[in-house]
Amino acid sequence: MSEIAAVVLPAGITPAPPERKAQVESLVKGILAHMDYPARMETKDMPDGGIGIALHFEGELPGIVQGKPRSWLVDCIQFLVNKAINRPNVEKRWVSLGVNSFPEPRPEKSEKPEKPEKKDPAPAPKPSVPTNGAKPTAKAEAPSAPKKEERRSSRNEVDERSLEVKEDPALTKVFGALAQKSAKTGRFYAVMSLSAEDRARALKAAEGIKGVTVKPEGEGIWRRLTFIPATPTPMPSKKQVMPDYDDEEE
Repeated sequence: MSEIAAVVLPAGITPAPPERKAQVESLVKGILAHMDYPARMETKDMPDGGIGIALHFEGELPGIVQGKPRSWLVDCIQFLVNKAINRPNVEKRWVSLGVNSFPEPRPEKSEKPEKPEKKDPAPAPKPSVPTNGAKPTAKAEAPSAPKKEERRSSRNEVDERSLEVKEDPALTKVFGALAQKSAKTGRFYAVMSLSAEDRARALKAAEGIKGVTVKPEGEGIWRRLTFIPATPTPMPSKKQVMPDYDDEEE
């Protein structure tokens, strides 16, 4: 059974109708009953006109932390109850749930932190002019941004050709056949999602195969192994042919 706590509301705030409170209590009880989570309920009117419910659970239950008024499980139940209660074209009444105590009232929307006033930046100090006729000293220049080449070199990509890896007969056969196919057909091929060791094995497998160059390209997860034929062959142009239609309509 639920208990109703009497609360004095601020002026201009009306409490939720009794039928709305009964609807909320019935919905919360039904959800807890389906979850097999026994609990005693206390209900009171919140200062904003909403409905506050304190859930007193029996024993230790998953998702319920004793001593903490909020939990992810209670938040999920609260979300479902508010979606079911606050239908379109119905007066909104926010339902707040708490564990072993009533939840804190929601802050009003009008209470917004004041933004600090923007102050004009202080003017830069002028260079002092010596009184003895000497020229003023020049300002120290700010360090320039690193160039594009320096940023790229900072990634320190591994040179796969310098890696010493154990030979894999299966990969050697596959990459050797791919290199021969690229040299024979004049087609470009790119293989991604390889580790640095597998790229090193592919480079060694393609060594000695004439008519093709294999090199790694790209950076990070986009690094790939590219097979470049010595004599590229253009792709054949496909001519569109109109399909044959029967004279008789079906």
